[in-house]
Amino acid sequence: MQPPDASDDLIISTPERVSFQYEIAGIGSRFLAQIIDSLIILVVLIAITILAGTLGGIFNSGELALLVEIILGFILLAGYFLVSEAVWNGQTVGKRSARLRVVGDHGEPLSLGQATIRNLVRIVDFLPAFYAIGMLTLFINGRGKRLGDFAAGTLVVRDKQRINLYDLASVKPGPAPASAPVASIWSTPSTSGAPALPTGPAPTQPLTLDPGLRRLVVAYAGRREELPLARRQALAQSAEPALRRVLPEVVASDGPLAALDQLAEREGITPHRATNRDASRAWTLGLMTLIFFWMPPIAIPTGILSIVFGTRGIRAIRAEPSRYQGDDRARTGRLLGIIGLAITSVLLALFLVGLFLRG
Repeated sequence: MQPPDASDDLIISTPERVSFQYEIAGIGSRFLAQIIDSLIILVVLIAITILAGTLGGIFNSGELALLVEIILGFILLAGYFLVSEAVWNGQTVGKRSARLRVVGDHGEPLSLGQATIRNLVRIVDFLPAFYAIGMLTLFINGRGKRLGDFAAGTLVVRDKQRINLYDLASVKPGPAPASAPVASIWSTPSTSGAPALPTGPAPTQPLTLDPGLRRLVVAYAGRREELPLARRQALAQSAEPALRRVLPEVVASDGPLAALDQLAEREGITPHRATNRDASRAWTLGLMTLIFFWMPPIAIPTGILSIVFGTRGIRAIRAEPSRYQGDDRARTGRLLGIIGLAITSVLLALFLVGLFLRG
């Protein structure tokens, strides 16, 4: 089956030539989600105004009412999208209603750092008004990414039906290459003994997994970092008959969990690679540059260092991809440094022009 056009979908390919497909959210659905979120924020702002007016009337202080409204309004505007996306795995109320979700560029779940970055840069996307820069960026890049998405390494996709790993029991396995019928991977092992091991010379071609086991391995490879050890062991134990047919030696010597991990590493990114230090430094310095953009003595050196470390990190990861990971973190840090330096440069130029005109 030929995959859809890459301009309309995000397709992630694994080393085993298995593709994950995400439908990129269109401007219409994102606008609908933004309208719903804006209405919620407006209603809460009205409630805050009423609360502030009530407190001001009780204490006969207009300054108190103004202070309460400013503080609560700032917390709402700054924290609504950040907290919602971080807690609800990339969704707000509007995105949930429109069946949208924010994910990483490689389809991974949204992290707290990514949610923080994309919502900090939201201020820039909103300029000069009504998300003008963000909408212009969406039209130009053609991949549904605003500046916040570029900075955080995220993408808004259309959410699909959530699949629980234990719900895969309903998937019927495909025909096995052997003449004997193949039982479901969730079936209880026979009491007459372990399934017969294939005889003959070891095959030289890559491992062939039945559809049920492949779906399990793919889902497990994407989520095993989040699963506790007890859940992983229970999952591997329930799939032991299928794992024993594919990797009998590994199951016999190290257990079903080792076999499942070995198959998962064929499908996804191995967790044994360390994150490049320069990539982490670039991300930290880039975030500092964006936060302290109004302080040139801090923003300028941190911005320059984030660009330097980000470039070094990308080169190191490209040179040794089997040793390091964190390419997205390095790119994000470098982009944050560039954005922070640009904003700082504009503010500094305006300040110098103001001093010149005043003199």
